[in-house]
Amino acid sequence: MYDSLCRTRLLAGIVAIQLSLFGSAAIAKGAAAQPDDAAGRKPVADVTASGLMGELQQRLQQGSVTELRSAVNGEYGTTLLLANEQLVCYVGQLYQNKIWRVLRFTALAPAEAAYQKANKQAEAMAAEGIRRQVLTTLQRQYDRAIQDAQAQADVLQGDLRTMQAQRKRMVDDQKTSQNDAQAAEIQSRAARIQLDKLQGEIRRIESSLGDDSQLLPETQKRQR
Repeated sequence: MYDSLCRTRLLAGIVAIQLSLFGSAAIAKGAAAQPDDAAGRKPVADVTASGLMGELQQRLQQGSVTELRSAVNGEYGTTLLLANEQLVCYVGQLYQNKIWRVLRFTALAPAEAAYQKANKQAEAMAAEGIRRQVLTTLQRQYDRAIQDAQAQADVLQGDLRTMQAQRKRMVDDQKTSQNDAQAAEIQSRAARIQLDKLQGEIRRIESSLGDDSQLLPETQKRQR
């Protein structure tokens, strides 16, 4: 599935070749810089880069080339194509699905070597872009994690404030209950003292009521 996706992206980029001055200059420079292969063969290209790209574009439109290999590294791609009616190979390098360099060979071995070299170049060029993309993704992940952590911290902070307020209320209620209990205890002791005093008075009165001498006149008390 991944190979199919890569092939689709590469072919789409090749079909979308733009015959611009920038592309021409890049291809001409790339063709001049390509070293000889082990057999002494050099890439065979048209005099103008636009002619070479036009040739490849025409073959793609006619369906007269077959893709042998393809690779995608980040925003960079490499493709190796073979003409159907003769041994002519094309190596294309792409950036953001647009081809920017084409090499033409009349043998498979040097084309394979050029493809491998171009693919390594693509890997090297894509390394920083891939690293940047990974770091960007990590940053998004960290940002989401920070947001989630902040939201959780806010919730916990709210819970803490609620707990502290409830605890203060409990302490205040305990102090109030303690003060009320102390006041009730004082009142209870005072009431007990008053009750004991009244009960003593009652006993004294009852004792007086039960003493017969208290019923005699004063003169009789003296005679006795």
